[in-house]
Amino acid sequence: MSMVLQGIQQGAKLSTTLYKCYNNVILDSILKSGLGACIGDIQVPAPTCADDIAVLANSTADAQGILDIVQHHTSRDLVKINPTKSEAVLYNAKGSNISTLKFEDNDINITNETKHLGIKRNEQNRANISERIRTGRATIYSLLGAGLHVRRGFSPMVAYKLWRTYAVPRSIYGLEVMNLLAKEKDMLELAERKILRQIQGLPNNTANMAVYTLVGAEPIAITLDKNVLTFFMNIVRNSGTIECEILRRQIVFSDQRGKDFINRVEKTLSKYNLKSSSYYIENPLNKMEWKRLVGIKIKEYWKNECHNEKMEKTSLKYIEIQNNPLNEAHNIYGKV
Repeated sequence: MSMVLQGIQQGAKLSTTLYKCYNNVILDSILKSGLGACIGDIQVPAPTCADDIAVLANSTADAQGILDIVQHHTSRDLVKINPTKSEAVLYNAKGSNISTLKFEDNDINITNETKHLGIKRNEQNRANISERIRTGRATIYSLLGAGLHVRRGFSPMVAYKLWRTYAVPRSIYGLEVMNLLAKEKDMLELAERKILRQIQGLPNNTANMAVYTLVGAEPIAITLDKNVLTFFMNIVRNSGTIECEILRRQIVFSDQRGKDFINRVEKTLSKYNLKSSSYYIENPLNKMEWKRLVGIKIKEYWKNECHNEKMEKTSLKYIEIQNNPLNEAHNIYGKV
C-alpha cells in the first residue's frame, strides 16, 4: 500500500522572496528610466508587493513607457503576463483626451474602479463605505445560522466574538491608508452599534455607552485608530525605505488642514495623549513596546469617555462601568 500526496503549499514551489529578486531587475529599470510619478524628489513609479505591480504615472506617455519596460523584461525572460487581468484607473482626468494603453499589442482596459492588494481604488480615491458595511453584515449573517437577534438563542458574547474576529477586519481592511471623512466614520459606527444592539436584544434608543460596555466591545473607530498607529510605527521602524522618506517629507511640507496621511496620524496621536510623530520618527519603538503603549492610552481614553457619558445621561446612572470597559464584559454577561 502506498500513499499518494498531491499538490504543494502556497509558496513552496517558488517563494515570494525569489519573485522579489526577479522583480527587482524590472523595478530598477523603471527607476533608472525616470518615468512615472514622483512625490517631490522621491520616485514612486511602481509600488510592488510580490508579483503585484501598480504603475503610477502623471501622463499616458509615462505609463506606456513603463509598460514597455515591463514587456521587454518579461518577454526576454519568457514570463507570460495576462494583459486582460490588468486595468487602468484615471485620476482627475475629467475632460482629458486619454489615448489607450497597450501591453503586448493588447489594449489595457480603462475602468472607473479596480482592486489592488484587496483594496478597491476608484477615480475619486475614496472608499465605498456602504459596500464595506454590507460586507460586514453579510459576513456575520453567514456565520450566525440561527439569526442575529439574541432571541434566537445565541449567546451575545459568542456573537460579538464572531463579529469582532471575522466581520470587522473585512469591513475596515485597508481603510487606515485612506483619508476617511467624518461622516464615513459615523456610518461605520452606526452600523456597528446596530449590530451590537441586535445581538444583545437592546432597544434602538439604548445609550451608545451601554451598547459597548455591556458586552465589552471595542468601537470600530478605535480599531481604525489602532490600525493607523500600527501602520505609522511600521513605517517609522524601517527608516531607510521610500515610505519613511515620504512620511518625513509630509511632516515638513504638509498643511495641518490637508489630507495627508501624517495629518491623520497627528490627530490620532493627539487624541490619545501620545507624543508627536516627529518624536517617534527619531525615537521609534519596537513592536511590543508600541503595542503596549497604544493599548494603555486607548484604555484610558475609552474609560474616560464612558465615565463622561455616564455623567451626562441620567439613564446611565445605575450602570456599573468595568475597570477595563474594552474587551471586558459587564458582570451581567461575564458568566454567560
